[in-house]
Amino acid sequence: MEELKSKCWLIKNAFHIDVQAVDHQIQTILHISDDSDPLIIIEARKKIYLELKNSLEKAHKKSFCFHTDSFRLSYIVVALHKGEQFQGMVIVGPFLIEKVTDHFIWNVIRENHLENNWVTAFEKFYKSLPYLGQSYIAIGDLLVNLLVNPRVDSQFITTKKHNEQYQPEIEPQDYAQDGMEVKLRYEAEKKLLHFIEIGDKENAMKALIDFTGDFSYRVPGNPLRAKKNLSFSSNTMSRMAAAKGGVQPQYLHAISEKFALEIEAAVAMSDLEAINFRMIEEYCDAVKNFAVKGYSPVVRKALMYINLYFKEPINVQSIADEIGFNRMYLARKFKVELNIGVIDYLHKKRIEEAIFLIEQGRLSITDIGIHVGFSSYNYFCKVFKELIGMTTTDYKNSH
Repeated sequence: MEELKSKCWLIKNAFHIDVQAVDHQIQTILHISDDSDPLIIIEARKKIYLELKNSLEKAHKKSFCFHTDSFRLSYIVVALHKGEQFQGMVIVGPFLIEKVTDHFIWNVIRENHLENNWVTAFEKFYKSLPYLGQSYIAIGDLLVNLLVNPRVDSQFITTKKHNEQYQPEIEPQDYAQDGMEVKLRYEAEKKLLHFIEIGDKENAMKALIDFTGDFSYRVPGNPLRAKKNLSFSSNTMSRMAAAKGGVQPQYLHAISEKFALEIEAAVAMSDLEAINFRMIEEYCDAVKNFAVKGYSPVVRKALMYINLYFKEPINVQSIADEIGFNRMYLARKFKVELNIGVIDYLHKKRIEEAIFLIEQGRLSITDIGIHVGFSSYNYFCKVFKELIGMTTTDYKNSH
């Protein structure tokens, strides 16, 4: 058992994938997991155990089974034997072999006959999973060799060059900045955070350009990871600045979570540049439009609720019920303080999100309408044309 546990931890640490070991009666004997799987995923996984067992019992004992379920989650399963006797199996997964897109998630929801409100939960879950692509075949081969054979304890050593003429190709000091450059950068950082705190988007964008420097030396040989790390730091600092500007924590959490996922999913430096600008823009907009200062409690709560749940089937009455105010009182105060009606504001938020999705080019117009919260395709198209001045098709073609 100790050797099996050691091997399973080796798999978990090497590939960052959950590992589960079950006996011949499909009873769990070891489960190394981050416990982030939704219950519906766990229940679906349990249904495939017997099928996996039957397949492995019939196969050569050095085989591995690859399985992808209806949620497009993949697993590698290796049988455990004692002599020729089947003793159980090790299940490695879930992981992904295809990239996650909005279209991917919508297909999963349709195939499993789920409600649209699963979209947000699935987005977060899928982006937490490792992506293996076609390398799963080689990994399966490695797992068989690891689990079938006795484990050998390795010894860790390193090399040290005594001849001073040989230096590493990349060292932090190669990129060292002098005192004046460091001072200027931190002054730019102070300006950036100040402009975010007061919601000054134009000057925050200018400060962002001065703030961004070359920190590739922090992760030698991987500038993309260095840029991601800097972007994560910017996200955290921007959230704190917006909080000082009066934006409520639950709204800031939603912004921060969204950009953290986008940063990690980025595959190019240009993607990160665009994300950083959009991130600063959104935090500034949050301070300018949704800060606590200047709004009555009813309007403040309504704004926070709409901005968090505009994709859901909400209306004036459901918003009023949720925040604990009278419907007529909410509508009147909202109109007075924002010079726009509750439903008009809700439509504006939904159309802004729809425009972003159209420009991404991943979903059909019909899917986008449903995704942003409209009850029907025709109503979505009607509101879109009223606010944007052109049809959804014309807008899509123009971009």
